[in-house]
Amino acid sequence: MENRVFFDKTFEHTTFQKIDLLDSEFEQCQFINCSFPDRDLSNVRFIECSFDQIDLSNSRLFKTSIQDCLFDTCKLMGLSFDQCEMFGFNFKAQNGIFDHSSFYKVRLPGFQAQNCSFKNVDFTEAILKEAHFKGSDFTNAIFERTELEKADLLNTSNLRLDPEVNLIKQAKLDLEALPGLLTKFSLNIKQ
Repeated sequence: MENRVFFDKTFEHTTFQKIDLLDSEFEQCQFINCSFPDRDLSNVRFIECSFDQIDLSNSRLFKTSIQDCLFDTCKLMGLSFDQCEMFGFNFKAQNGIFDHSSFYKVRLPGFQAQNCSFKNVDFTEAILKEAHFKGSDFTNAIFERTELEKADLLNTSNLRLDPEVNLIKQAKLDLEALPGLLTKFSLNIKQ
């Protein structure tokens, strides 16, 4: 990969294991069935790219730029999104697996992640105002001082967050989510 700037290129069934991606830029590119196993993606820029069935698990994202990207049915496990370049940081996801990742202090207002798995994910101090998480699983996810005002949390599962330490004003929740909001009180709620 001598050329470090790629525009409107499609990568299919590519394993980016031995390819040097340092300081590369991908704009309006498509990644289909690709794998970035434990890669260092520091300073790589992804602008308006789409990722379909890719694996980015455990990759290093130091100063990685992710702008207006779409992740569909991707493995994004063990990623530190808090280390990404925050200027223009924005992406959407559906049917993704974000387990064991960190969104610590990440600003993603309007974030859209539907039918995703966020097991053991740290959302401490994240700004997720007006985010859409329909159908997502939050088993053991950490919400501390997280801004979720007007967030859509309908049809989510295993959601546990304390309304006294998180901003959830006007958030949309199912009645079934109520026990997860009262966990700290050790109540035995029956239907």
